[in-house]
Amino acid sequence: MKFYLTNLALALLAIPLFSQSPSEYSGSASNLFLRFGPSSRVSAMAETFTAVADDENALFYNPAGLANITQGALGLNHTEWFEDIRMDNLVFGYNFDRKFGIGFSMAHMWMPSLQGKDEFGNETRDINVSSSIVNLGMGYKFHSSLYFGLGIKYFQDNLAGYTANGLALDAGMYMHTLIPGLTFGLSVQNMGADIQYEQVREQIPMTYRAGLAYNISKAGLRIAVDAIKTIDSDMAIGTAIEYTLLNTFSLRFGNQFRQDQKFTPGYGAGLNISKKYLIDYTYYEFEDLGNTHRVGFTFRFDLPGIKSGPGSKYSSIYIKKSKAPSSLYYVTKDDRLSLHWSRVYGANYNVYAKTSKDGTWRKLNSHLLDENFLEFKKPTGNNKTIFVCVTSVLNSIESAFSKEVSIDVK
Repeated sequence: MKFYLTNLALALLAIPLFSQSPSEYSGSASNLFLRFGPSSRVSAMAETFTAVADDENALFYNPAGLANITQGALGLNHTEWFEDIRMDNLVFGYNFDRKFGIGFSMAHMWMPSLQGKDEFGNETRDINVSSSIVNLGMGYKFHSSLYFGLGIKYFQDNLAGYTANGLALDAGMYMHTLIPGLTFGLSVQNMGADIQYEQVREQIPMTYRAGLAYNISKAGLRIAVDAIKTIDSDMAIGTAIEYTLLNTFSLRFGNQFRQDQKFTPGYGAGLNISKKYLIDYTYYEFEDLGNTHRVGFTFRFDLPGIKSGPGSKYSSIYIKKSKAPSSLYYVTKDDRLSLHWSRVYGANYNVYAKTSKDGTWRKLNSHLLDENFLEFKKPTGNNKTIFVCVTSVLNSIESAFSKEVSIDVK
């Protein structure tokens, strides 16, 4: 009887949460809430976030991306799912010394009581189902282009009065590639021992992720692709597009493609008010199961010594720490020249060049650069060597020049 009730609750939970086409792996993992992505922003991108991982939501997909956090964040996400299932999530993100980022989250899922039945079809007491997860992660920037991260989570299932709990580990890597704007991410999620449901032990849904993301900062456009494989489902290919206008209004679209599964994309929008208050919304429409809605509210705050509000100034402590990028290098291909430099936390950039050692520096960019690279056509003329350097700009305060680099452009 106990075994029957427990498995009935599992089945009822699995159907509305993850409607997928049949697979040879189906039913081989429990605690599906472990792979539920709580973020409203990322859900509109079909959970395609392994190589994006640019805010506190990296905690749920690739903990290495927590090193990308540029503002502290406190967020609340709410989901209205199928069959009156509700999910709430509180997430916190922070960064220390521009290299070490952390994330913390608490999530809870509950659903209305289900009518229990015994093996003969007779009605029994109601079945209550709920799940909770506490998640802690960290990401560290080992190099300006290479980050690593780890996460640990404690989870608990309550199925018809029977409780199972356990621990799971996440690990991830995030990398800026040699192609400007292109990032690569890898992560393994939910590594852990089987958990005990009454008399039966069940696997948890270990998940492998690999992704690429291309950010065209000047156009406010980001494109991402993920390959996702769990132990109890076929491989899925996630695709996403995010377009941001004037750093204020965002539109998002994404879909996960699985074998024999219908096209069921997510649509989302976001509003960023004064770089401090974010509102995100996502809508799904499933032909068989109905509509779902997610909404998220995030408050972002400045890290110590960093102020991002309009017209604000940096503290004297931070100004003393402000410095130009520590490294600068270039790549040439055909008639194109690409400059790359190390990142300065929270900064924009200017690039300067001159045509002789004693010449006058001239700025190459017409507006502040968001990314740590600039590509342009090789200059032509009699000059065979140019000299370049980079500065960082923090709230209208520009650093000293970086070490200059000479480039043979013949």
